[in-house]
Amino acid sequence: PANRLNYMRMLQAVSQPELDSRGIENAIKSEASLCYRLLRYLNSATFGFATEIHSVRHALAMLGEREVRRWVRLVATLAAGQDKPSDLILSALVRARFCETLSSKIQHGGSDLFLLGLISAMDSILGIPMSDVLENVPLDQETAAVLRGGASPLRPLYQLMLAQESGNWESVPALTRQLSLDETEVAAASAEAMQWAREVTSS
Repeated sequence: PANRLNYMRMLQAVSQPELDSRGIENAIKSEASLCYRLLRYLNSATFGFATEIHSVRHALAMLGEREVRRWVRLVATLAAGQDKPSDLILSALVRARFCETLSSKIQHGGSDLFLLGLISAMDSILGIPMSDVLENVPLDQETAAVLRGGASPLRPLYQLMLAQESGNWESVPALTRQLSLDETEVAAASAEAMQWAREVTSS
């Protein structure tokens, strides 16, 4: 459907090395609900800006590049999955936050681990093969490889993410050691990711 194609375009725009602010602005403007969410988000007490923000361009300028990428990914994922079971969206957000939380503790090169977790569920959210998702969203080589099922330095983290999600506790100790992590911090990251994802979906 056209609106899902638009969400894919948004993910594509914020995954480029150079952020295309005009392209993102146009994509958000074409979806009234996204415009509303963005402006409501920035005018909330969370930010406490002195003046109200009334335009998408002003909003994007105030957020900054890192937060623009993060916000668009979150909202596009939530919007794309609005007719899907809530557990699927929750799972995508938990995966993203879990990987992001561990990013400071493991070697991951220049890969965006939040994006790895999020995109890993995008085939189910959009109802298309992962190969089609990867054709449309530019990702670094290591992330694309692990999502295709190939060899990648990110594979142990990807497997740990899935093991935590499915409760495959037999696999967790070996994967944790492989990543030079402590099982306690992995459990804490998983619990924090679940709490964060629930807060995001409820708001």
